Amino acid sequence: MRILYTYIARRLILSTGLVLSVFVGLFLFFDLVTTLDHIHHGGFSRLFMILLLGVPAKISMLFPMSALVGATLGLSSLAIDGELTAMRAAGVSVGRIAYAALRAALALGLVAALLGDFLGPKAASLARREQAQAAGLGAAVNAQGLWLKEGHSFVDIGEVLPDLSILRLTIYRFHHGRLAHELFAASGRYHNGRWRLRGVSETLFRRQRLIVKTSRRGYWHGIAPSLLSVFAVNPHALSLVDLFRYIRHLQRNQQATTHYQLVFWYKVLAPLTTAAMVLLAVPFVFRHGRHGGLGFRLFLAVVLGLIFYVVNRGFGDLTLLYHWPPLLGAAVPTLGLTLVCVGFLARAG
Repeated sequence: MRILYTYIARRLILSTGLVLSVFVGLFLFFDLVTTLDHIHHGGFSRLFMILLLGVPAKISMLFPMSALVGATLGLSSLAIDGELTAMRAAGVSVGRIAYAALRAALALGLVAALLGDFLGPKAASLARREQAQAAGLGAAVNAQGLWLKEGHSFVDIGEVLPDLSILRLTIYRFHHGRLAHELFAASGRYHNGRWRLRGVSETLFRRQRLIVKTSRRGYWHGIAPSLLSVFAVNPHALSLVDLFRYIRHLQRNQQATTHYQLVFWYKVLAPLTTAAMVLLAVPFVFRHGRHGGLGFRLFLAVVLGLIFYVVNRGFGDLTLLYHWPPLLGAAVPTLGLTLVCVGFLARAG
């Protein structure tokens, strides 16, 4: 039985990889078209780098749909070749075939989730830096943060959060070529035309002495948030740990967190969603057996995947609208799909 499980898993992995490559390629082409207008420096080498850095995020986003279509392709090829019929004739139940597919789906889903959680955020951060430099925004971006020049001052911003608030702001003001004033703020938020700073520390550099001032709050009339939007972190591009920290940051500042909690639970449940999508392909293929064109099956799989995507996101919007628990909003569509698949499997068996 282990040989059979391995054989089915290998067919599903190969077909899912093929479908995923096609989907990622299509989305990269769309990104290429939309990015061309924003590339002013670096030419095609920088454009290629930006597109390449977007691949991990694309894989994470497209994997559940790719798993459904890939499982349909793999199992349909087994059905068309008569291999599924031979398995059934040898006494292998539909449940065992579904179990083999489910094992492969969970493994693939876990790999995709880990890839999106560890490699995705780093690649997205590098992509934002490349985009900023390619657009000629006059900013220097490195691993420590964002550097901007404003008049006789240099501004160092540690991180731009999804809501365009900032962390670890440091402003260096120069006078006649010498550092005269340094301001540090733990965080800042733009409101009514100015930045409201928290955790402020100021250092005045005099010829004979240093003057240090600290205060809980301060203000800065500086760069508009619209200029920082290209550097903002998309919550979907954050790792689970960073997303959890950001949610805690919002909670400490008494801000709404439902949207970000919903994204958090989407990420946590992603492997289970992938498994449910693959499970849907099993009764679907057995229902048609060796009859029906492969193209029609793949088309129907794409339609079913899109329907689930719309239902999943729609239920998420209802969660935000009616203030339901975020875990409920993320889990109910996947649980509902799983129950539907189990019902279809029972009928197919």
